[in-house]
Amino acid sequence: DCNNDLTISDTMGDTWTCTFSGKRVLVVAPRELNAGKIEILIDGKSRGIFDMSTVSERRPQQEIYCESDMTSGKHIVKIIHRGEGKVAIDAIVME
Repeated sequence: DCNNDLTISDTMGDTWTCTFSGKRVLVVAPRELNAGKIEILIDGKSRGIFDMSTVSERRPQQEIYCESDMTSGKHIVKIIHRGEGKVAIDAIVME
């Protein structure tokens, strides 16, 4: 995993929020057996609920979501734990 630094949640409803200035955001996370789901919101608008589970071996550093056509400026990214099972976020790349 990126820099041996994962943010992990095993509690549904846990939320991670970050404000940034830019026009692109990329969410990187592992997919794992029995993992839960996350919802990604940008500027208050849901971009979808993403299943973090896999039926095979653990797959680290997977691109879960990317948005690159945002207007330049200040934005808020929110990630919410939405499904049973733990979830992990490896990196959020904001440009």
